[in-house]
Amino acid sequence: MDKWIGKVALVTGASAGIGQNTALELANAGMLVVGIARRVDLVEALCAKVTGRGKIYARKCDVADEDEILQTFAWIRKELGGVDVLISNAGVFRCNFVTQSDSSDFRDTFTINVVATCICIREAVKDMKERASPGYIFIINSILGKRIPDVSVPMFGAYPASKFALTGLAEVVRKELIYFQLPVRLTSIHPGMVQTDMIKVFDSALAQRLPKLQVGDITSNIVHCLTSPLDVQIDDITVMPTMVSNPE
Repeated sequence: MDKWIGKVALVTGASAGIGQNTALELANAGMLVVGIARRVDLVEALCAKVTGRGKIYARKCDVADEDEILQTFAWIRKELGGVDVLISNAGVFRCNFVTQSDSSDFRDTFTINVVATCICIREAVKDMKERASPGYIFIINSILGKRIPDVSVPMFGAYPASKFALTGLAEVVRKELIYFQLPVRLTSIHPGMVQTDMIKVFDSALAQRLPKLQVGDITSNIVHCLTSPLDVQIDDITVMPTMVSNPE
């Protein structure tokens, strides 16, 4: 991680789960991390937990609001010079049948999961191009962006559709980065079920019994990619829990 010491990372959805764990890990590795979330107080509390050479800057930002995203990038450019690493992690899962969902659920799912990711990538690439130095983009996708499992009650809503959209987005952006000859890499990470607040939307006892990944399992893959040689492109990582539950 030495080559990233002092570099700027933007982590969306940094108030809990994967985003929170990643923000802390990168700061402890020496990066300047801007953690954004609606619940900014939770990110502020995380700042005090940094024990490494880096720092966490907490910023309130609702990624469903483009103006707030743009204000965040403007602040980063003014105060820190721009973004070197983007971890697009913020997401929403509305657990329901598509055929019984409200239209607002469809709009919210695509606005937060897809549109906000597009905006963040666009703005981050502007910074990376301006800085003319190696950059990295991570899209925290899902196994549901690759395949839909057979389950007895398929209450996935529009979430898998949004994640399949991110899979296509990653392919397109990688080709654009090559076209514009930018030294920026992009990795899409597809986790299975992770022990985070998001899985609380599942009400079934079966879901509670299923083996789950821990947030650190995803962070470790992000760190692995960041420490890889600059001439190595890791397109996709699928991370699944074993059938043996993690010990408490």
